[in-house]
Amino acid sequence: MDIGFIGLGRMGFHMTRRLVESKHKLIVHDTNAEAVKALTALGAEAASTPREVADRAETVMASLPSLDASLNVATGKDGVIEGKRVKRFVDLSTIGSHMAIRIHDLLAKRNIAQLDSPVSGGVGGAEKGTLAVMVSGPRADFDLLKPALDVIGKVFYIGAKPGSAQTMKLVNNLLSATAVAATSEAVVIGVKAGLDAGVMIDVINAGSGMNTASRDKFPRAILPRTFDFGFMGSCHQRNGRGVRFHIGNSAD
Repeated sequence: MDIGFIGLGRMGFHMTRRLVESKHKLIVHDTNAEAVKALTALGAEAASTPREVADRAETVMASLPSLDASLNVATGKDGVIEGKRVKRFVDLSTIGSHMAIRIHDLLAKRNIAQLDSPVSGGVGGAEKGTLAVMVSGPRADFDLLKPALDVIGKVFYIGAKPGSAQTMKLVNNLLSATAVAATSEAVVIGVKAGLDAGVMIDVINAGSGMNTASRDKFPRAILPRTFDFGFMGSCHQRNGRGVRFHIGNSAD
């Protein structure tokens, strides 16, 4: 399948790489020339604008860091909406249901189907092809694209209603963020009582308290104090007890 892919960041690069390695023809675009060069070295073809991507591929996927980026790439000047060949736009970003519906309505005026398809699983999941891929949009387009989406993770069809997959992703993010907050509070209680934070996490992960924060975020980013959660445009804040945690548009 010929696929256009826009956005070759830490998530998008690995998703694109897996698609290239699965023998799909990829036309790629990113503002980072080095990322484009790395993908073309693997067999992808480069395009200079989102519009050029959409001139050359019926299916255009995007993995972008913000709501404005998704809107501009999809519907702005030299965006996907102006492409001559494109038939469907698959947004793998986390942008919320309202923005997904807005993009859907604008693309529909040009008879371009929009599928909102946020993913969960982080950079590691993108690298391994184990992401949870949530998709809402026309069923016929979903069925056509599923073999390609299977390359990047486990695919779930949420429904035909625009924005439904974004709602599902935000529900997932709510639970993910709750795990970080609750685990942070628990570790603070233990540390203030004299326990070792690393030992605490090992015990939690061997018992019933294990969760995504204790299993991944604490050992990888919080205990080493790198606070690198793998996403562009993220920020860090502290909770009321001084434990720093991550807030971003793409939790997991």
